[in-house]
Amino acid sequence: MPILGFIVAEAGSRGSGHVITIDVVPSARGLGIGSRLIRAAEDRLRAANCPTVVLETAVNNRVALSFYRAHDYHIVKTIPRYYSDGLDALVLRKDLLSQCEPAKLPK
Repeated sequence: MPILGFIVAEAGSRGSGHVITIDVVPSARGLGIGSRLIRAAEDRLRAANCPTVVLETAVNNRVALSFYRAHDYHIVKTIPRYYSDGLDALVLRKDLLSQCEPAKLPK
């Protein structure tokens, strides 16, 4: 079976997770592979006691921004000239603790 996508994420020393990169081959985009990859990484980061996860994406990457917004990531800041071509990056963050099931309180 061919590899259709991958993700690289780490549990940082400051307690936050970091998605370094995620990619899905163009012919497999729109099939939910990226969503499965990001959820798997978030699950592993939660298991590693990371309360948040951050990532960077280019300011003009509309497809990525739409994908991350759909997965509850929020822009927290801009890093000027982050990429080698001088393009700015947006830093996005997600609270992993809010993804827990709500407590079932007695009525």
